[in-house]
Amino acid sequence: GWTEGSDGPVVPSPLQNGHASHSIPSGFFPGVPYTAYNAVTIIETEACKRLLALMRRSIRGTRFNQVLWAASGSEAVQKALWAAMSRDKSRNMILATRWGFHGKKGLAGATTGTENDPERDPRVKFISFPMDYNDISQRNKPFDPEPYIRELEAAKQQYGRRFCALITEPYLGGGGSYHPPKQYLQLLQNFCRENDIVFILDEVQANFGRCGTMFAYEKYDIEPDMVVLGKGLGNGVPVAAVVGRKDLFAKMEYGEGSDTWSANPLSCASVLATIDEFEAHNLIPHTNHVSKIIEEGLIQLKELPFIAYVRGEEGGMVWGVETKEYDGRTAQEWANLVVLACYRGNGVEGIHLLGPLAKKVIRISPPLVITEQQAKESVALLKKFLFNLVEKKEPTPPTGSGSFSRVPVVAPANQS
Repeated sequence: GWTEGSDGPVVPSPLQNGHASHSIPSGFFPGVPYTAYNAVTIIETEACKRLLALMRRSIRGTRFNQVLWAASGSEAVQKALWAAMSRDKSRNMILATRWGFHGKKGLAGATTGTENDPERDPRVKFISFPMDYNDISQRNKPFDPEPYIRELEAAKQQYGRRFCALITEPYLGGGGSYHPPKQYLQLLQNFCRENDIVFILDEVQANFGRCGTMFAYEKYDIEPDMVVLGKGLGNGVPVAAVVGRKDLFAKMEYGEGSDTWSANPLSCASVLATIDEFEAHNLIPHTNHVSKIIEEGLIQLKELPFIAYVRGEEGGMVWGVETKEYDGRTAQEWANLVVLACYRGNGVEGIHLLGPLAKKVIRISPPLVITEQQAKESVALLKKFLFNLVEKKEPTPPTGSGSFSRVPVVAPANQS
């Protein structure tokens, strides 16, 4: 294998698999040590060291001492749950918070959504997630823990010590962008500690600055046993990981956590490059500053008759704008119309939005590197396009001239 390097002459190189020697193209160097399959490579070792060091800088990260790599977020969730289930084969049940999104297959899919969805696993039981904090104006509303305590105790009474793990997102992403008070996640953590249950925090969407801190567990002042990372971890390159307690991973059987593409050189390089960018450019303070500008503009959208709520992470770069029924259109129809209007824009400029969450919630998730000026311009465009809808102005289709551009107000969440 070859890896791009400094320019140099073409030289012969014997390969290490018994085949004939080949010439190395100019500008490349032998890359066999970086491309070994099913073996630890130099670049994987460096990625593990750097990631663990980054996570352990926080007082909340001292429990993390091993990395288990994966090729996708759902695969990482699956591995985290396997590790938790390996501790005691008689404890094979899982608690999951309702309306979470952890993946589409296996146990990741089984812990997604609610008990009323198809393809349920009898080992998974669901508990409530606070969804009454449905607007930014309610961030400081007092938290009543009693309903959640009762629910947890009822599950404990019914199933005893059969629960091995509890998995939750820090905030509901696909479930509609609901952001709980930190006391809720702390309550879950305390319940897990008291009952010897592995506490798994799925940060696939929330990690690497999305919440306004490097990791969501810092924002919510919790110390999970395992954290699932993805999306922003590789900044667009497919890579995920479970980071947690070494004693938990040690309970897995040989080969149980392995797969073909985990910790491949490209993925590990993307993790290192992402960490380099955060450390070189001090992105978190920048994110906190620009977040205020975007949030002020989003709050003004509630002046529109079809916008019900705006919620999001304070100081972070993720919000949900919920629509409501108005003028003969359902909330879902308004959400779809908003996405279409922003995408079409004015024929010259537009805004790329993801499809609505939970059918009626528009995700606003800009790249963390968005500038103050870009944020102001993007919010102004967003307001213009949405206010035009009230004035019955239909979205303008693109001109097809090649001049159509999209301002980066809502790039996918896997971009830092």
